Amino acid sequence: RRLSAATPVHWGSVFFLLLLWWGPALSLLCIPPRKASASDPRRADPDGESFDYGSDEDDDVEEEETFLQDGEQPQPSALSVDKRRERDVGRRRREYTLTEMLRTKSCWLMAYTSVIIVGGGTVMTNNIGQMTEALGFDPDLTSASLALFSAAQGAGRVITGIFSELALKWEVPWFLGCCSSGGGMGVPRPVFLLLASLVSAASHTVLAATTTPAGFALGCTLSGFAFGMVWPMLVLLSGEVFGVANVGANYMFFDGFSSAVGTLLLSKFLAQEVYDEHIDESHHGDVAAADDDGFQCFGTGCFRASHAVVSMLSLTCIVSSICLVQTTRDVYCRPETK
Repeated sequence: RRLSAATPVHWGSVFFLLLLWWGPALSLLCIPPRKASASDPRRADPDGESFDYGSDEDDDVEEEETFLQDGEQPQPSALSVDKRRERDVGRRRREYTLTEMLRTKSCWLMAYTSVIIVGGGTVMTNNIGQMTEALGFDPDLTSASLALFSAAQGAGRVITGIFSELALKWEVPWFLGCCSSGGGMGVPRPVFLLLASLVSAASHTVLAATTTPAGFALGCTLSGFAFGMVWPMLVLLSGEVFGVANVGANYMFFDGFSSAVGTLLLSKFLAQEVYDEHIDESHHGDVAAADDDGFQCFGTGCFRASHAVVSMLSLTCIVSSICLVQTTRDVYCRPETK
């Protein structure tokens, strides 16, 4: 929609949005560095040199830092060396740097899946007003749909985080072998990316077919839920699959890459191109009428093709999620506890 020259710029809103965007990063400058505790085996001497007083044998049996948590397990200090070694079999993984991570299949499977689902979510957030206008719905539905999208994506984050943790201890039926951790109980976390792909495909299928406010609200809710499911999975998978030593840099790659590429490809190029192509069609070829309306598109065709493409791409994410389950199976393959 074109803005007139007299449209005022709300600089207060611009400053507030920039503050929300950069606030978390700027707050890191105010957080004091962590001080070494007296119980820390790696203590710094007065000259600033750091020494490790632990032996090589202690390093071999040291518990690896990981996001994965064991269920009803005794504390590490109460375990013998042999038991700790037995428990840690198959769980020792290398700590990937960003460049090392970018050379793995798991990285690009995660990136592809997140780009499509996040891109589908930004299609909604960036164009929801034009969608309700094109379909001829009441303008009040725009704010209501945005509220539903925001509430659903918040619920998706919380529910996915909780159930992905509980699912690590579930027993998987034999016919869902492709979704199991292989060699034991538990549903690996990448399965929840598969579920997010299904929800995303369903939401955009509903949005492509709906002509009623209720159907549109349902599609917005499902799309928001799928959008919210992605973010906790990216954080947890970054730490569990690629290690916690460089989890900040590794996660920020997925965060920035999925948002930038998904928004650019799906929300900018795809949705805008389809919208522009249907402007003349919605005005029956009357260019003068289209110009009078500010080049606005009306009708179901303005976004139907965009939703259909996002839905089909979300279905391909099911395949990439299953492949991710297979490539990360060794991470989540843990023996059944008794």
